[in-house]
Amino acid sequence: MPRTSREISGTGIYHVMLRGINKQDIFDDEDDFLHFIQILHSLVDRHDEQGACLPPYCTIYAYCLMSNHVHLLIREKEGAVSETVKRVGVAYARYFNKKYERTGHLFQDRFASEPVNSIEYFMTLMRYIHQNPVKAHIVKTVEDYAWSSWAEFEGTARRERICDVAAVMNRLGRENLREFVNTPVENPGVLDIDSKSAGKLTDEEVEEKLVELSGGSSPHDIKK
Repeated sequence: MPRTSREISGTGIYHVMLRGINKQDIFDDEDDFLHFIQILHSLVDRHDEQGACLPPYCTIYAYCLMSNHVHLLIREKEGAVSETVKRVGVAYARYFNKKYERTGHLFQDRFASEPVNSIEYFMTLMRYIHQNPVKAHIVKTVEDYAWSSWAEFEGTARRERICDVAAVMNRLGRENLREFVNTPVENPGVLDIDSKSAGKLTDEEVEEKLVELSGGSSPHDIKK
């Protein structure tokens, strides 16, 4: 059976998750986190060989790098979301494989994504993404985690800015945003796109289910 097409976002905004193959770690030390962040920066701050500015591949609204996966809240611009995420994955896998003298895939074959079609869902996801380290009991508060975009919202980032924070800051302001982002998300499992993907049946499971429901007809008869 053909692979299910991605659901298209009417706004061009997506929640994306990249996970290490077999759920293996994709960050082993601080330099790995920094290199991935630099790759993200290269998507939004582009220049040609003469140093002239080029349009960004995408707009990044939020990110969070965990030990074995990455969350992104991004909007398509110069390239489709699949092209942008592939660019990130290939660049980082090349770096990681060379550094650790390994070969083969680093990320799961297909990244998870979902469309973001309302400001309410956008804000909920922005909070959910930044709360990942808290939910994993790595830190006690969103502010304590070094490898997310939260410092850009706080204005305390020591790295070059990657995210477009204006839409969120203009809506809530810093103090209200701080309270908002530290308020636990209700029913966070609903936002877990990895679990949603994991819940889908394989092609073989679909065939078995169809045979069962059809009273024993063969897969060939069902397809006809």
